[in-house]
Amino acid sequence: MKKLTATQIKVIAIIAMTLDHIAYTFLPAGTALHYIMHLVGKTTAPIMCFFLAEGFRYTHDKRKYFLRLLLFAAISQPIYYVYIFGTAPSNVLHFLSNMNMLFTLSLAFICLLVLTNSKLSMTVKVVLSAITISLAQFCDWGYIVPIWTIIFFFFNKDKKKQSLLFALASLIVLPYTFLHNYESFFAFSYNYGAILALIPIQLYNGKRDRSSTPLKKKINRWFFYIYYPLHMMIIFMIAHI
Repeated sequence: MKKLTATQIKVIAIIAMTLDHIAYTFLPAGTALHYIMHLVGKTTAPIMCFFLAEGFRYTHDKRKYFLRLLLFAAISQPIYYVYIFGTAPSNVLHFLSNMNMLFTLSLAFICLLVLTNSKLSMTVKVVLSAITISLAQFCDWGYIVPIWTIIFFFFNKDKKKQSLLFALASLIVLPYTFLHNYESFFAFSYNYGAILALIPIQLYNGKRDRSSTPLKKKINRWFFYIYYPLHMMIIFMIAHI
């Protein structure tokens, strides 16, 4: 089977995220199409975690990478909140306890910073990582995002073990985090579509697009950050015309 580049997999993630949000906004729950679009859409978050782990490993400037994440997380937050709740925030605590996915990824990034810091003891690493992961409960996707990212980062050389741990973490943590929000296990079950992310991840060829020009590389670097808040804004505007 043909291998996929990073750009190709990111395009898959963007399409899946868009389908997920279209289903959330426009399709009635309980319909087959609603379920299928959400099932496919849940592949986006693990793919984002995978490329965060890859980016952390290969970036020449972790500080700049982290600040870029935080910048777009802050830009996206008002849009995300209005998109999810349909209104501007009236309560600061509610606003700060419902943070968008880029904040969750920022916490995952912090976990990697802690766990790869050779100056810290293992005890300190575990405690700080546990605290950071616990903060993810206030962000989109919750605890599972830093857990996925840690698995992708530390088991990158053993794809079988990486896939097994990813699937086990998904099977255990996802219902713990989200099942209480649904009327039945079946209604919740489309969240397990996240495991389908293993298909493009396993097909990743480990390469960026070498033929890309400097301009294309810049577009690839910034497009997802811009697309994340932009597509929510557009979907919200269409829904409220």
